Amino acid sequence: MNEVRLALERSLQAPRTARSAIGEWLTTQSCSQRVREDSMVVVSELVTNAVVHARSEPLVVATIDDGRLRIEVHDQDPSPPVIAPTADAGGGFGMRIVDGLCDAWGWAATDHGKRVWTETRC
Repeated sequence: MNEVRLALERSLQAPRTARSAIGEWLTTQSCSQRVREDSMVVVSELVTNAVVHARSEPLVVATIDDGRLRIEVHDQDPSPPVIAPTADAGGGFGMRIVDGLCDAWGWAATDHGKRVWTETRC
């Protein structure tokens, strides 16, 4: 299994940092260009949610095992992620985007909040 971990500050720069690091790491992996591009959007959305909604310092863990890319974003808020019933100029698109770009996603409570995960076949 191949893995990368990123401990990020609670900052509006965190999504860009995560996107850049995951994109760079994925260039060394055997995932398709589409998966690399989609994964950078997914990690950006999940980190944005952790920073803005969970008011947390996110931890990103990305792994590739048996041809599947798994991205986890850990935060300190136990509230589950939701796909907003409607989206507008103020937001509500994030989890809709994530849902459309990965094969599966979910979340699990942790001792210190939650982790939101996605999986995609490389």
